[in-house]
Amino acid sequence: MKKSYLVASLAGLTLIGLSSMPVSMVGATTEVVSDGQVMFKTDVTRTPAKNPLDPGDTKPGKPTNPTNPTGTATNGTTGPLSLDYASSFTFGEAMISADDAKYYAKPQVFSQDDGKTVDRPNFVQVTDKRGTFEGWTLKVKQEKQFSVKDDDTKELTGAQLKFLNGNVTSTIDQQYAPTGQKEITLVPGSAEVAPLAAAKDQGMGTWIYRFGDEQTMAKSIELAVPGTSPKMAKEYVTELTWTLESTPTNTTPSPKS
Repeated sequence: MKKSYLVASLAGLTLIGLSSMPVSMVGATTEVVSDGQVMFKTDVTRTPAKNPLDPGDTKPGKPTNPTNPTGTATNGTTGPLSLDYASSFTFGEAMISADDAKYYAKPQVFSQDDGKTVDRPNFVQVTDKRGTFEGWTLKVKQEKQFSVKDDDTKELTGAQLKFLNGNVTSTIDQQYAPTGQKEITLVPGSAEVAPLAAAKDQGMGTWIYRFGDEQTMAKSIELAVPGTSPKMAKEYVTELTWTLESTPTNTTPSPKS
C-alpha cells in the first residue's frame, strides 16, 4: 500500500507542477534578425561583342572587319559606359550603270573558335555599367559622301546610305530597352542623328542595335546610287563617326521596333 500511495503522490505532484507554470512560457516563440549585404562597383573592363542574333550566346565568336577579314575587329571603347562595337560595311563589286541602283552591305562576319565563319546582322553594341540609371544617347554622322579612295573630288553624287530594319535586343528585360529607330537615312556632311537613345532608368547593361535578323540581314544596309551619278572604275569609300554621350538626347527617336 505504501508503494502505491507513493506513486500516486508523485504523479499528483507532477500534475500540480505543470498547472502552476506561467501561461506565457507555454508555446512561446523568439525571433532573431540577421542581415545580408552586397556592394556593387563600377566596372571599367572591356565588354566583348556579343552575338546579335542571340545575346545570351556564351561562345559568340569574334566579329571581323570586312576590309581586313583575316584580322579581328576591335574598334570598341572601354569604360563603364562603352561603345563596344560598330560594324563596318562593304558593298562588294558592282557594274558601272547609268540606271538608278541599290546595293546592300554584306552581313557582319563572325569567326568561330573552330576556324569557321558565320554571317550575322550588322550591328552596334552599347554597354552601360555605371550604375547610375541616368541614360545615354548614341549618335552617328556620315562625314562625307562616298568618293574615290584616293581622290575626294570624285563623288557618287546624290548617293544615300540607309539603315533598315533596325531593332534592339539584349538579355536584359525589355522594359529597360533604349529606343531605336527602325530606319534612318544619312546625309553626308550634315549634322549627326541619334538612332538610339536610353532615357532615365533605361539602357542599363549591354544592348545590341542590329539591322535585320536572320531573314533580312542581307538587305538592311542600303546604298542607293542615282544613275545620273558618273562613276569611275575605282573603289569608293566613306566614313561614319559613332558617338556615345552620357546623357539622354532631347530629341526623341521614333517608337521602339
